[in-house]
Amino acid sequence: MVTDTLHQESSLSYYGWLVVAMAFLANLIAFGLVYAFSVFFKPLASEFGWSRAVTAAAFSVYAISHDVFAPVTGWLTDRFGPRVSAATGGLCLGASMILMSRVTSIWELYFYYALLFGWGIAAIYAPMMATVSRWFTPKRGLAVGLTAAGLGVGSLVLSPLAAWLISSYGWRTAYVCVGVVAFAVFIPITVFIKRAPSKDLGGESQAEPGKSFSFGEALRTRALWIFSLSWLFIALALWAIMVHIVPLLTDREVPLTTAGFLAGLIGGGSLIGRIGAGFLSDRLGRKLILLTGYIFQLMMLIWLLFSTEMWMFYVFAPLFGISFGGWAGVIAAFPADYFGPRATGAIFGFSMIIVGIGGAIGPYVGGYIFDITHSYGYMIGISILATIVGIVLASLLKPPARVGF
Repeated sequence: MVTDTLHQESSLSYYGWLVVAMAFLANLIAFGLVYAFSVFFKPLASEFGWSRAVTAAAFSVYAISHDVFAPVTGWLTDRFGPRVSAATGGLCLGASMILMSRVTSIWELYFYYALLFGWGIAAIYAPMMATVSRWFTPKRGLAVGLTAAGLGVGSLVLSPLAAWLISSYGWRTAYVCVGVVAFAVFIPITVFIKRAPSKDLGGESQAEPGKSFSFGEALRTRALWIFSLSWLFIALALWAIMVHIVPLLTDREVPLTTAGFLAGLIGGGSLIGRIGAGFLSDRLGRKLILLTGYIFQLMMLIWLLFSTEMWMFYVFAPLFGISFGGWAGVIAAFPADYFGPRATGAIFGFSMIIVGIGGAIGPYVGGYIFDITHSYGYMIGISILATIVGIVLASLLKPPARVGF
């Protein structure tokens, strides 16, 4: 059975690979827009006189709302399939960008980010990753890594594009342009994405043989909590940097277009990390690759702390991308690996709620500390400490048993 499944998944005619392509495109647009927030950051703050903390809080509000919506979209995907999620997600992403071009107050920005953009991302990332996980067994790591590579390509494409549009036409026109692109790209995605057929997914699952966990059963395992909390601290560190990286660079007199290019270069590096990690994890194990990515992220944060010259930023950008791409390329496979296919969407959605706490805290605290100290050094230091905590927790991960605490 496993050999037959491996042969089927190795064929380019296997429909699962078209699903991977559609999920890749969905992640490209969704997270290209997420990463582009850093490019819009200073133009928005400068025009309205907002502090760094107040502006960054818009991203924090999105992170919280996204994770409140995540279990709902996960359940919808489990119940109705991924087409509903893709359709609502694409609609909300495009609409939110166009509406943000009309922003005149911070509350409007919070509102559009919290409701429309938050739902859009929640309806894309976890549902698409869960859907791809269900289509594959022996090739799951590679498939998830390729799908997650869309996040890196999104940053590589949309961050420089947004920087150029802002420099050439202003931030309002830039928001309209990326909104139109989102609407257009999600049309074929909604048509071709579909639910995986029922089949034996036991080949690579580390859940107990023949036992696929329900959401309630998974919730009572140590594995789910350790996994989610580890990801929380890593996400805190990552998003503190990603939201503030363009302001950090432009504060050091780097032109906006160059800073946007460097932000895109981070995405390019993460593309390499995601694909490479997904491929290697099928051979070396998911946990080893996860820990390697976490440790590499720690090393690059230390490098950033002491970076003062342009060449150091050019070294940091692709290597930092590889570091977080390495762990991001495999982390979405853990729910299916550890708990089986029964409630993958809901389990992954729950983890995203926990992760969102870190994603909300990191950017706001980074902005608040900057407003007080006028330096991003302390923010980088907090990111280093959070990454260390994430590494310690991840080292404790092991496949779950059907017992509670």
